Formats: sequence, structure tokens, C-alpha cells
Amino acid sequence: MNILGVIAEFNPLHTGHEYLIRHLRRETGAAFCVVVMSGDYVQRGEPAFFPKSLRTRAALLSGADLVLELPVSISTGSAEYFAQGAVSLLDHLGCVSHLGFGSESGKVRGFLLAGEMLSEEPDAYRNFLRKFLNAGMSFPKARYEALSLFLKTVYGMSEHENSLHNKLPGRRPLTPPDIQDILISLESPNNILGAEYCKALYKLRSSIVPVTVRRLGSGYHEALHSAGEYSCTDNASDIDGKSSPAAPPSQTGTMSSPQYASASGLRKAFLSSLNEDDRDNFFQHYVPDACQSLYSEALDQKQYVTFDALYLPLYYTLQYTDGETLNRYQDVTPAFSDRLLQVFRQCSSVTELCAAMKTKNLTSTRISRSLLHILLRITKEDVAQEKRQGAALYARILGFRRQAQPLLSEIRRRASIPLISKLADAPNYLSPPALAQLERTIKASELYRAALPGTSPGSEYTQNIIIL
Repeated sequence: MNILGVIAEFNPLHTGHEYLIRHLRRETGAAFCVVVMSGDYVQRGEPAFFPKSLRTRAALLSGADLVLELPVSISTGSAEYFAQGAVSLLDHLGCVSHLGFGSESGKVRGFLLAGEMLSEEPDAYRNFLRKFLNAGMSFPKARYEALSLFLKTVYGMSEHENSLHNKLPGRRPLTPPDIQDILISLESPNNILGAEYCKALYKLRSSIVPVTVRRLGSGYHEALHSAGEYSCTDNASDIDGKSSPAAPPSQTGTMSSPQYASASGLRKAFLSSLNEDDRDNFFQHYVPDACQSLYSEALDQKQYVTFDALYLPLYYTLQYTDGETLNRYQDVTPAFSDRLLQVFRQCSSVTELCAAMKTKNLTSTRISRSLLHILLRITKEDVAQEKRQGAALYARILGFRRQAQPLLSEIRRRASIPLISKLADAPNYLSPPALAQLERTIKASELYRAALPGTSPGSEYTQNIIIL
């Protein structure tokens, strides 16, 4: 039985995501689709726009059979740790046969080669990477330049030399198209996660087969067009391969011109002032039919969260801390903490604080992620311990479709990590590191719930699994 795994944020889910799931199911012949989804906080270093309960329901209405929550320390991690944790969770289920994702090229070979090369990290590549990082480049840019220079240095030789090199023991022959595909897999935010997924699969020696679907429509940084013009420019230059859409080919065999948006475009449009007619038109173009009433009701009741809504607890945290304490948190460096303590009192929102912290070698996403780790008290030692234990240490069910009972039975029979359906029972069978990982996620979700307008703060233990 083929079982498809998809790693996602659905922040929010749109028609491109719906197409991606359904197309991948057809491509793989999957009987079921398991989605590993970020909970109430996402890899951009922000709270998710809609709460995880709404996004879980949207996923189940759009082709998923089971939605599992990614622990908060992983969902807010770097691209590498996000991929490592999510892939390890799918692998630990013991029954997932395929991992599907969208990409610019739609060709999986470049991702496989990039994943293998990044896993091995040859010395020459590491030296180039260090050189570019020391020059002040952000990590995504430095890694791309280092790998490009490494490939040109190693393979940019005469045909005879290249032939001899490729015959070395254990060396996979690479052709010029292979090299081009490797670089393409790392040259855009939409592709970075695909390479990280394949890298994680390679390191785990997983039997899961990666498959990819070519994206069309609005890319991550492109404009989103509807009845009005809504900009979809986003601050995340680091990564968001989960959010951009895939587009289907037309029946004539050429690619159609679908009206697919990016998730960042939807968030920006949702925050703008749309009258009822504009919203209806917008939804018809970019939101799956089954999700339109969900989104409409949530927007009417202002059931969404932005990072600025959490500025007061962040400000309070910074008032009562010092540089030594800040440096314990994940992604925070001494230079970052020194600057943060100098400027935070001059700012009145997270948006202003991120702008004040911006430097040439720090992406906006890295800044937001560091601030979020401070707010949620996710430390370097927390993450290091998780990595030593295997990254994702449990699988918590957020929701499932009733017809997925055979899938749940298969997971319970084959999984190598605990499957959590009732939080109250978790302390009875989770290891101390797994319980700590779960408790961090619970506390973070309760903070999110406290910031959600129109919702009474409450215990995460009272939240029910969504069953459709």
C-alpha cells in the first residue's frame, strides 16, 4: 500500500496546495495522504496566520487523510532542521512510501544529487562556504555560491580529467545537466526545502521515495492578481518552499495559466480591506471551494494572529533578561543579543523591531525566528538534545478522516515513535526528552490562543482532534 507524505504549513492553504496533494496522490497511487503540518508557529519565525485547528480542517477538506503536528522547535527551525525533523517524523511512522513536494523544475534528480552532496559536505565545499559566510553573506546565498564554486572547481576540468575523476571509487558520475539541476535545486526559496528533504532522507538512509511536481502560477515573491492588485512581496528571503503553488498542465499538453496565488499573497490580501464582492471574487480564484466558508468566518471574526499581536509579551521578556540569557536561545548570537538590547525600547511593534535589527548578512526571516525563539524560550540545548534523540520524538494527531482508520492502524503497528491521540495520556508513555518537546509545543500554542481575538485563553488539553 502506497502512502504519501506531505510536509506543509498551509499558511494558509490555497488552490495550489489542493492541486499539489491531489496530483501527488495520483502520481504515486497513494491510498492515503499523511500531512505533517506546522502547528501554531511557522518556519518564517512567526505565528501562523490562522490557528492550527482551522488549517487542519482545511487540509482534510483538500485531500489529506491524516494531519500530524510538527513540534514547535522544529516548525520554527532553520530550513535544515525543519526538513530533518519533518522527514524523521514521516520516516518514524514506518509506513510512508513517498514524500511529495513542489519545485520549480519538477525534476527530482537534481534534488537527490544536491541532498547527497550536502550530506557528505566535501572539505573543499566547506572551505568555500566558510569563506562566503565570513564575507558577510546570508547562509542560503553563501551555500549556493560555495556549492557552485565547488562544482565548477571539481567538474570544470577537461573532458579527460573529468572522466578520470568520475571513475574514482564511490564517485557518482555527474554530467553538465546534473550540475545545472543541482544548482537549480538551491537557487530559489521555492526549491531549498526540496534539497533539504532529500538531504534528510539520505542521512536517515530512508526507504521513502521523493517525488516532485512542477510549480507554476505565482512564485513566492511574485505579484498576486485578482479583481484588484494585491502585492505578494514577502520578507522571507530564506525559505518558504511549502507555500508556493503548483499548477496543472492544460489538456492540450502545454502549461495553462492558472489563477494560483502564493500563501504570502493570501495573507497580505486577507489583511487588506476587501469588501464583500471583492472577497467573494478573490476566494473563487484562490481558495478551494471547501475552505471558503472556513476562511470567511475566521476573517469576519478576526480569528487570525500576526507577530505584532505578540509584541507586548516579547517586550516584557526583553525587559527582564540580559545578553548571557539571550545567547542561550536558538539562533541568537552575541552580536544579535547586544544589538537587540540596544534597540528594542525604541520600537513599538515586532515589525519595527525586525527593521531595526536588519543587517546585510541577516535575513528578515532569521531575525523573526530568533525573536520567536526568545519569546517561546526555545534554547540551543533544547534543539541539541532533540537532535541527539532523533529530532521528532512523537507524532501528535491534529485531525483525520474517518475512512483513514486503516492508516491509523498501520501507523500504530509500525511506528517507532509514540502516536499521541490524547494529550492527558502522553506522560504515561513519552520519554523525558519527548515529553519536554511536547510541553514546549503545548505552552507555545496556549500563548497563541491567548493572542487569538475572540477566543478565551485555555488549556491545550481541552482541544479536540478534528474528525471529518
